[in-house]
Amino acid sequence: MTVWLERLRPNDLHVMLPQVLLTLDQIRDQAMEPERRLAMLRALRDQVEAIQAVLPEHRPGTSVCGRGPGSARPLTLEQRLTRSWCSNLQRLLMELGQPRYESNARFAVYREWTLRQLLRGLSQAVEFAVGAEQPAPAGLWRSIYDVFLYLEGRDELQGPNAPGRYRFNPGTELKRLFLLGGIAAYAETAVIPKEVGTRLREWAEGAELNRGESRLSETRFLRVDVARDEPPFWGTQAVSGAYSGWILEVPRSMSDYLHSIEPKACQQSEGA
Repeated sequence: MTVWLERLRPNDLHVMLPQVLLTLDQIRDQAMEPERRLAMLRALRDQVEAIQAVLPEHRPGTSVCGRGPGSARPLTLEQRLTRSWCSNLQRLLMELGQPRYESNARFAVYREWTLRQLLRGLSQAVEFAVGAEQPAPAGLWRSIYDVFLYLEGRDELQGPNAPGRYRFNPGTELKRLFLLGGIAAYAETAVIPKEVGTRLREWAEGAELNRGESRLSETRFLRVDVARDEPPFWGTQAVSGAYSGWILEVPRSMSDYLHSIEPKACQQSEGA
């Protein structure tokens, strides 16, 4: 990272942010070889992260342009940057997965870097919306589900350990995202408690994800409806055989935690 980026201040945003957004839009819309697209995005990563580090924090419960809680809001600067960054990474991931690159170990490494960055960016977008007590921006959960279906269709959710393939588990990262989106309904101010944030990955590793089917469940589960641009939602009863989505059954430790704070969620539901 250059000295200039290390010394980036909020006042520099009016110059740097429009330039980075324009560059990202141009990269996304241009047809080019994936190696060139990858090189350009890698070159921009430090700038994106430097900008995110100094963007003004949007306080939970506040609104933009005087709008009240729950109403539609324009994207914040951070959300615009994250959306543009993730849309570029998502296009690159698809390009790097083309059949002609399947046997190329170098491209497998490229895909791992791209997928790591993409899942990290999507997680930041969900965390920002939850922390600001705002609905997720339109298209965010659709993008998350697109990545999930893409990896599931390629049998890559587990992250094969073969040479040149992923050395991390993208399925666990996606389950963590699903839990992150679902747990906001239980938080008192929609801000994820610190102890929850540190346990989300542990819970994601213990959660079981399966296609929806008729059954009775004594444990909590999330319905992951990939046809909707909405976060997963909670269910505790039988799932209809006509339900074509996915079921994420949470581990007992998470179910116990939710039970401990459930009165808050019930009060919110009754007052809604």
